[in-house]
Amino acid sequence: MYRLCTAVMFWVTALACAAQPLVLGVQTHFAFEPARTNAQAYRSWMERARFNSSRDEMFWWHVEDSAGSLALRQGALRSQQQWASMPGPFAGLLTVGFGHPRHDAGAQPKTDAGRLAFARYASFVASQGKPHVRWVEVWNEWNMPTPAEREAGSRGDAQDYALLARAAYRRLKAEHPGIAVLTGSAGDDARGWNWTRQAIGHGMLAHTDGVAAHLYNHCSRGDLLGSDDLAERLDALHGIVSAAGHPRMPIYVTEVGWPTHQGPCGMAELAAAAHSLRFLLEASLRPWVAGVWFYEMQDGGDDPHNQEHRFGLLRRDGTEKPAGCALRELGAQIAGRPVAFHRGKATGAAVFRNGSTDRWLLWARGRSQRTVQVRLESAANRTAAYSVAALCGLPAADLRVEPRGRYATLHLAPQGVHAIEVPAGEPLRMEELP
Repeated sequence: MYRLCTAVMFWVTALACAAQPLVLGVQTHFAFEPARTNAQAYRSWMERARFNSSRDEMFWWHVEDSAGSLALRQGALRSQQQWASMPGPFAGLLTVGFGHPRHDAGAQPKTDAGRLAFARYASFVASQGKPHVRWVEVWNEWNMPTPAEREAGSRGDAQDYALLARAAYRRLKAEHPGIAVLTGSAGDDARGWNWTRQAIGHGMLAHTDGVAAHLYNHCSRGDLLGSDDLAERLDALHGIVSAAGHPRMPIYVTEVGWPTHQGPCGMAELAAAAHSLRFLLEASLRPWVAGVWFYEMQDGGDDPHNQEHRFGLLRRDGTEKPAGCALRELGAQIAGRPVAFHRGKATGAAVFRNGSTDRWLLWARGRSQRTVQVRLESAANRTAAYSVAALCGLPAADLRVEPRGRYATLHLAPQGVHAIEVPAGEPLRMEELP
């Protein structure tokens, strides 16, 4: 058995105190024409959920006209206006990228002139986004050029990206030293981080304030589907960055999510909710993870069979999916990081202050998922005061209290998250049962 309030609590409290709360955000698509996010639903949900950031674009071709003049137009202007309308504290994550017809044939900028033009555009939109823009992410999934970019000769090479990151970083930091510049953002790379390794080998980490990661596994086989696999990938990326000489480099998960479309790689809405909560819990335990942005705020289209139309926390009509509900209820609390954490062989239990009670979030951990039974022991014989509730349609915990109030048993279902409210400051022991 493990006494949470002694050695284990000491270790986790030190970890929590060393780390700032997670930045918690969502991807929006105000930059698109037409906008794919409803402004009223966005502001209402963000305020209720207490999320403190959103990620959006200011496309290069919306900013620079055919004569080379820079101004916020179309979706770029809309993104800036939405950020400016948000009550504080709020910070925007600005993605800069995609080609421009005036430079390198509209493909990825790979010439010195193209890179300088890109850096000029990036610095301009950063200036226009102030004071709401806190991070600038250099490009989006460079390693996956569009068909049009491929026709123009782009291959998504890591060396070309490292050169672009250097040009953008130098200008952004010279003109906007308070803005953090993020690089990486590779797509479909997280299984081995091969492209990211190459970019690091070409000097990317010398020109960044943090590494941006995109994490998806909805098309993986069953044992690789969900939060546990993504947590392993995060740990691998941290190891790569540390081995390159940057152990304190923060990692920002700027895209993560699970689609709920009908067809291959789609999943049930309740499963997507559980995966989202579990991933945020895992991120909160890693002090080098600085922020998480869920992809995306609202379903992007009307085709229920189209994967890209069903990543939203909200449906097209603005109603919440279970993932939106669960993250609204628990996301901000989890992002504050737990005050204590119990790490069992096959379980995790994170403790959060919740007014007159402590909220325990428990889940089975590890790639090999099975139902795990745990026993809680109350030194004050108060297990009768524990309470559980179903959250946003997710199953309530199966909590069984022994008559004398000394012990309670709980079954942790595979891929689930279970919430228990206990009296504040309750000293507990937790034991995994065979």
